[in-house]
Amino acid sequence: MSKAHHHPKTRRFKLVVDKLETLDDVKKILDLLDIRLQTDNPIWEEVGQFFTYECVPKGYMKLLKKIGAEGIAELHYHEIEREAKKLLDEEKNA
Repeated sequence: MSKAHHHPKTRRFKLVVDKLETLDDVKKILDLLDIRLQTDNPIWEEVGQFFTYECVPKGYMKLLKKIGAEGIAELHYHEIEREAKKLLDEEKNA
């Protein structure tokens, strides 16, 4: 039997659908899940009305990939902007 490893920042939760009682409960859970869909999916035409368009700056995505969510969480807005700009400038000059 393998040992259980406890990582303080890693937690997994499974949704227990039997505990959902109201439509508001479902709405809260769906909002928390932060679901994204690809628009080239054939079903998109049927469900697209339920989603809003979101635009995330390219530099932010590069920074997120480089330092992760925990790294982003430790930065202030001006630091995120500065570091993201550095990554974009490096890409441009490469």
